[in-house]
Amino acid sequence: MTRRIALAFVLLGLSACSNEWFFTMGRDRTVCEDSIPTACGTTARCVLDTSHYLDGNFPSARRFIVRTMGESDLKFEIYLDDRHAPGTSLRLEVSEPSCNEKELYDSAGVDIFQDAGEDGIIAIPIHTTRPGDHLVELSSDAYCSYFLRFSLTQTGS
Repeated sequence: MTRRIALAFVLLGLSACSNEWFFTMGRDRTVCEDSIPTACGTTARCVLDTSHYLDGNFPSARRFIVRTMGESDLKFEIYLDDRHAPGTSLRLEVSEPSCNEKELYDSAGVDIFQDAGEDGIIAIPIHTTRPGDHLVELSSDAYCSYFLRFSLTQTGS
């Protein structure tokens, strides 16, 4: 009987946790307010690593850097919260360190709230080929708050 009561309290406690908490669990928030020059002729606001996350509000644009040690598969995940209007655009562009090549995700008018599904998460895979600092540019005209994290798998030798 005592175990059932304890389990009930644990489950009640977990249900009180927000999706944001689960999404960011184990990561620290990055304050993205620096001014870091990039090879692309613009500035980034911070360097994001896999143990941190970013948060913000759309509509807006944000520039930040992710670092790789070689050819890598990056996975950006964006949790959309406090959704008001989906807008018509979500873009995530990742530049190679030289800025000569770019990988682009563009929602192309798709309702991003619908694309995010019930869990509210959009997953965006991006492949990079060179080591170094990759400028990431994120923008959307949706009206919502967001949390962004990324993971990377080094694929080259």
